[in-house]
Amino acid sequence: MERYHASARKTDSGLQVDVHSRGIHTMIDEPANLGGGNTGMNPVELVLSALGTSLQETAADLATDGKFTYEQMMVNLEGDLDAAGFMGDPDIRNGFQEIRYKLAFKTNETQTACDYFADRVEANCPVKDMLSNGVTIALDQVEIV
Repeated sequence: MERYHASARKTDSGLQVDVHSRGIHTMIDEPANLGGGNTGMNPVELVLSALGTSLQETAADLATDGKFTYEQMMVNLEGDLDAAGFMGDPDIRNGFQEIRYKLAFKTNETQTACDYFADRVEANCPVKDMLSNGVTIALDQVEIV
C-alpha cells in the first residue's frame, strides 16, 4: 500500500493556506466575497477539481486497452453546498449536498460505447469512490511546536 503525504500551513494573508506535497506547493484561498484574497481555488473547488482530474486519469488508463479511443474528454463538474451547514445549522450537511458531472468526448465511438466507457471510468475512479463511500479520517496527534 502506498502512503501519500501533504501539509497545510495558514499564511499571514487572510484565509490563504500554503499546501505542500512531494515538494510541490499550491496556494488555497477563498474568494474576496468570502473573506479571502482570491489567490487560489478554495477547498471545495479543489475537491471538484480533484474529482475531475481523477476521472481524466482513470479514463486515460482504461483507454490503453484499446477497447475505446478518444481524442479528448472534457469533465464539467458542479456541486451544491449550503453554507448554513458550515455555519452550524445541525439540519444541513456540512459539505456538498450533491456533486454532478458531465463527460463530453471527442471521439468516433458510438453513444453506446461512450456510455459503457463512462460507466467503467466511474466504477474505477479512486476519488469518486472516496467521495461516494467515504473514508476514515482520524486525528493522529496534537502537538505543541
